Amino acid sequence: MNTNDRTMSQMMKEGCADLHDKAEHAKVPSRMVSGLMTKDEYCQMLQQDAIWNKALDTAILKRRADNPYLMALVDDIQFQGPYFDQDLAHFGIADDCQPTPGVVAMCKTIEDAASNDHLTLLGLHYVREGANNGNSYVAKKLRAAWGIEGDDGLRSMDPYGNNQRALWEKFKTILDAQEFSSEEKDHMVKAGRVMFERVMAIHEDLAAATA
Repeated sequence: MNTNDRTMSQMMKEGCADLHDKAEHAKVPSRMVSGLMTKDEYCQMLQQDAIWNKALDTAILKRRADNPYLMALVDDIQFQGPYFDQDLAHFGIADDCQPTPGVVAMCKTIEDAASNDHLTLLGLHYVREGANNGNSYVAKKLRAAWGIEGDDGLRSMDPYGNNQRALWEKFKTILDAQEFSSEEKDHMVKAGRVMFERVMAIHEDLAAATA
């Protein structure tokens, strides 16, 4: 099956599968899934993730009106910054921390893409949206480990609640309906792989800080 025969979502899933598996089994995600992550560790992660998520929101919002793909795919509900603000407020922590090297690299990638590379913005956003599938499961694990109920403090992990699956399927359907060229599809996959690499670097920074 060549590039033109595969949907964009298929290519993203297949093209990033190795990095997806590697990211899932890294130290920070493993601690979350096993329920070993402390609230202090989680708050450190929140602060760092808030920085780059807000940067990606800003870049997409700035360029959305100029690009038909971003216009078709990115609804306001997908901007993650407000969810991080809710979580930070719940724990009473600020979002003005010093970014780790991994976050600096992520923000540089976003900044470069915002200038002239809308497809990379979409590729980064695709991985972020897809991560909500696994994150909603992780949020359940953390709720159980910490003995809490409800969404407070975990909205950034599980922003859509029971609507997660339906919204993800809708996102993929709209994505696959776009008339991407073969070159654009390859570009998107490359951007998705960069996103996984940047996220793993951020997790490595956090793991080192809490070792």
